[in-house]
Amino acid sequence: MMKWVIRGLLAVGVIAVLGTVSSYLFVDRELNRMYGAFVDVAEPELEAEAAETYALANVNVLAPEADRFIPGQSVIVEDGLIRTVGAGDVPEGIRAVDGQGMYLVPGFTDSHVHLWESANDLLLYVANGVTQVREMNGQPNNLAWKREIEEGRIGPEIFVVAPQFATFVGFEGVMVGWTQRKTIVRNRKDVERAVAAFKAAGYDALKSSSFLSRENYDQLSEVAAEAGMPLVGHIPVATDLDAVWRGNASEIAHIEELVKQLDKEFGGYGPDEAGAFLEFVRERSDDVAQNLVREGIMVTSTLDLVDSFHRQKSQLKEELQAAELEYENPGIAEGTVIASRGMGWLPEVNIYRWPEGMDERRQARSLIYWKAYAEAQHILLDAMLAHGVDILAGTDANVPVMVPGFSLHDELQAMNAAGMSSSEVLASATVKPAAFMASNTGEISAGRKAHLVLLRDNPLEDISATREIEMVMLGTHVFDRADLDAMLQSVADANAASRKVALAGK
Repeated sequence: MMKWVIRGLLAVGVIAVLGTVSSYLFVDRELNRMYGAFVDVAEPELEAEAAETYALANVNVLAPEADRFIPGQSVIVEDGLIRTVGAGDVPEGIRAVDGQGMYLVPGFTDSHVHLWESANDLLLYVANGVTQVREMNGQPNNLAWKREIEEGRIGPEIFVVAPQFATFVGFEGVMVGWTQRKTIVRNRKDVERAVAAFKAAGYDALKSSSFLSRENYDQLSEVAAEAGMPLVGHIPVATDLDAVWRGNASEIAHIEELVKQLDKEFGGYGPDEAGAFLEFVRERSDDVAQNLVREGIMVTSTLDLVDSFHRQKSQLKEELQAAELEYENPGIAEGTVIASRGMGWLPEVNIYRWPEGMDERRQARSLIYWKAYAEAQHILLDAMLAHGVDILAGTDANVPVMVPGFSLHDELQAMNAAGMSSSEVLASATVKPAAFMASNTGEISAGRKAHLVLLRDNPLEDISATREIEMVMLGTHVFDRADLDAMLQSVADANAASRKVALAGK
């Protein structure tokens, strides 16, 4: 009898183990699908061939200060670097592209993106003139792409920030680390171990998340400085601005982070307190900006994303219709059954959607809250500009409704509309991020990498001209408009083949 009992218990145990393993495999596969691992890989047929030496003739070149164009210039590129910039004819024997009076600018940088697992995004960036990105929650596959691009794969230069640090305990920590790709720490030893591993792996910077404890944030700030790695990202909810000012942060990932901190100082606002909160932000904004300047902390914009929050709640279908949704990673857009508010874009899974059944009165009050939230970041931006805070253009690409590549041009227009001059906007997407990332790009001068974009119109006169791309240069590669269109079409085709949910109206 005992033998049969033991066998029965063993069978139950085996079934339990198999069930656990099956559940793990299912969830892991769903997570990978959500992040885009199963999206077909785009393979465009391109005409561009590597050219060791070439020239761009008769172009207007953006000055290093990004405040004017210098007319009638010839730019000679050799072995992927700019050799000379100046007036005069191109020497015989060098392949020359006639710029016909068009406008040559450095390749653009999006300083806040999430690549996740679909390599098709790499083509979207290049096709939109974005030749450098800062990946803000990097993974091993992103490091692999970075190396491959350095070896000749088509894609933007990638500055890879390590998986963001967060404080969770027990089973919750295991789940958050697994599903959200975060670095879970609980004490200084955890922090030191993780930082050493990330530095050895080749990550370029470290990121604090909103969910890092105050103690762990202070420890990460110290350990990052000791390791010589920049600390960037969120201001944890558990800490405050004083901890940021006395710490070693190099950058804050969103203007929104400062809004959250001021909301906490205010005591938490709701629809009824929105006006008083905005007045509080006005009173505090100069001090915040002065501290940012004193501590040398840059701030990444993500204006357009935060401005879209209330529209995604009240006009989601219109927002999705306006977005270049056919190019968005289908896994991310469609979300997954295991995390209804994990990454989704579409109406049924959108992470910013109102809860089901919210009545009109609550919706109206919600809009008051979120419109004030957006206005607060504009008040802070005004103060930052007045005090000379360095602003980096960033979009949080792959967060709804920020389509990789396209979203940077939306952000540049949002920054311009918010009060930044066209020159300031261009600097925020060229020379300033290049300096932050030490990338030898960002301006058109001898010795810099030939990451260049040829525009049909003058972006200093109308910032929307950044969209009017005729040609993109990536070192030894020259992609004309036909090649750029082929990249876009190949991504749209690959996405369509991988899509499980039809795009309404597209």
